[in-house]
Amino acid sequence: MNYKWKNLLHDESGSELVEFAISAMLLFSVIFAIIEFSLSMYAYHFVTSAAQAGARYAIVRGADWSTACSTSAPPKFTMGYSCSASASDIANYVTSLASAGIDPSKITVTATWPGVTPDCTKNCTACAPANSQGCLVKVNVSYTFGFVFRPASISGFVFSGTSEKAIQQ
Repeated sequence: MNYKWKNLLHDESGSELVEFAISAMLLFSVIFAIIEFSLSMYAYHFVTSAAQAGARYAIVRGADWSTACSTSAPPKFTMGYSCSASASDIANYVTSLASAGIDPSKITVTATWPGVTPDCTKNCTACAPANSQGCLVKVNVSYTFGFVFRPASISGFVFSGTSEKAIQQ
């Protein structure tokens, strides 16, 4: 009887299943970490390119236009420039750029017109009005990225991108 217990303690049947379970957990953890990292980089890229697109939207719609963009807003990706963009117009445009994987409700857009020209480090010239040709517009886009596979203690990251350009029109 002592011999049977000794054999049972040294028996390795079923050890492959345990080794596979441990290896599979590690493998799936690495795969999901790669997916999460890729999604976060996608969100970061969206934020930076959306800030640039919002600033471009603002620089081609300066103070020279007589109508507001909200009354004659051009469709997405068109070249209609016949309106003067406000902060809410820029925010609406940037939010409309959200594609699959980006939640538009988590996008925050802030557009400001500092009222100075781009060469303000050497020769600061005030602009009146602040959104006139040659003056700066600054667009800040932030996005709260929530992890798909996350522990309860991690709420997410806030990605932010800023673009500053001189108004052309």
